[in-house]
Amino acid sequence: MRPAACPALRPIAGPVLAVALALAAPASAKDLGVRGATWPVAEPDLLEEIEARLLEMERSGALARMQEGARERARRRLEEPDPVPGIAPAREERSRLFDPAITVARDIRTADGVLIAAAGARVNPLERTTLARDLLFIDGRREAEIAWALANVRPAKIILLAGRPLDLMRRHDRPFFFDTGGALAARFGIAATPARVEQDGARLRITEFPVGDREDPNTKGKE
Repeated sequence: MRPAACPALRPIAGPVLAVALALAAPASAKDLGVRGATWPVAEPDLLEEIEARLLEMERSGALARMQEGARERARRRLEEPDPVPGIAPAREERSRLFDPAITVARDIRTADGVLIAAAGARVNPLERTTLARDLLFIDGRREAEIAWALANVRPAKIILLAGRPLDLMRRHDRPFFFDTGGALAARFGIAATPARVEQDGARLRITEFPVGDREDPNTKGKE
């Protein structure tokens, strides 16, 4: 069996062989001259060009303005995220049941291999645990909905589908959450607010409540 080549020598094997062949070849090489037209390297180094542009932006103040603009946009997104589209004030009290069960896509096992749920099985988390707090979905631009949520006497999370969560937290000294991207509203099929999600046995009950001024803030001023 041939011994394995030493990995440390592989990078230099090519150059050593080339030198050995050059030394063994007869000294009869000729200068063949230059074939084809040649040009000097005129393209500037990309990193040097970027650095020069950044330095120029820094001198002119453009870089500082760009950074300040980015901070301001980030602050606005935190203060008032984009509202969840398609949400309107509730027009009547309506209630429905929602099945939170999911179908498992693949086997779920513990770290030591014990099967918890097989692929294709339907799993309802409410059969193993309980919903500790109600979920109250509101449009934070409507004072009537804010007042409705704050008047709730049961433990609850207030989830905004529109509005300014940080401002509301400062005003009322309690947490307000925001359904960024509308993932929860889509999951529960919520299209009207205010709405309460509460546990009802092994399912969830979703109820819409008409409150106060029913004017839709999405259409205000568009007439």
